[in-house]
Amino acid sequence: MIGKGLIPGKAEGGALVSLKAFTFAHGVDPATGKVTDVRSDVRGSSVKGKVLFYPFGKGSTTASAWFLEAVRLGNYPAAIVTEGVDLSAVIGSVMAKVVYGREIPVVGGVPRDAYSKLETGQRVEVDAASGRVRPLS
Repeated sequence: MIGKGLIPGKAEGGALVSLKAFTFAHGVDPATGKVTDVRSDVRGSSVKGKVLFYPFGKGSTTASAWFLEAVRLGNYPAAIVTEGVDLSAVIGSVMAKVVYGREIPVVGGVPRDAYSKLETGQRVEVDAASGRVRPLS
């Protein structure tokens, strides 16, 4: 899969694949990393250490603050891959690097069709510098 690297870095982790709009604001519990959004198709799953796939962000502009709180508490995704550009994820990732020294690559522009066949838990490698997202198994 090829997209556009929005925040550089490399990461590897199990895929967490949502085919619906996603938000960290009131959608992820920063204390646990669990998805709490009742409309999410991955509700109950944890974003911690996962390569999180979703088509686009939704909701409040405070999502980047919720994202940063999850980083502070150690419950953040290894990387984020989206179809569109989720500015909350981009801002949250930039702030994670500035405030906590955590590198969380973000890749946008990966069509939902390309990742919809991934299975949750399948190992994935992300290289945001090249925009490449590659299943490992």
